Amino acid sequence: MRGILVALVLILAQIAAHDAFGAGAPQTSRVVLGVDAKSSQRYVQLTDRGPVYPTAEVTCDGNRRTITLTRSSNVGDRTVATYIVPPKISEGMLKAAECRLMVPGREISLAREQIRAAWSAHPQAQKH
Repeated sequence: MRGILVALVLILAQIAAHDAFGAGAPQTSRVVLGVDAKSSQRYVQLTDRGPVYPTAEVTCDGNRRTITLTRSSNVGDRTVATYIVPPKISEGMLKAAECRLMVPGREISLAREQIRAAWSAHPQAQKH
């Protein structure tokens, strides 16, 4: 239930930011951070009209890491790409002052508050 609440808060924050800073520009993508209910793994979802890429880059405080596509699906005219974020990378993201998600031709800022709201209360499952 908390995960749904966090997702709703993040979506509302993105809408408010869009209205405040880019009212004339169409919103082309959406980023949601969450925790998988079954595996407790942290993830990043990118919803966009563009193609799905097998990897994405996360740069936090100058440190660049690659995350791998886990799954994708189509929702209307958009594609939802889900990337599982390994524990070492997600812990670095939680500690970082600023992070960006990058796919070819796109660079999306990830707000520190967004990362912490989605992940700080959820310790990441470790795979052995």
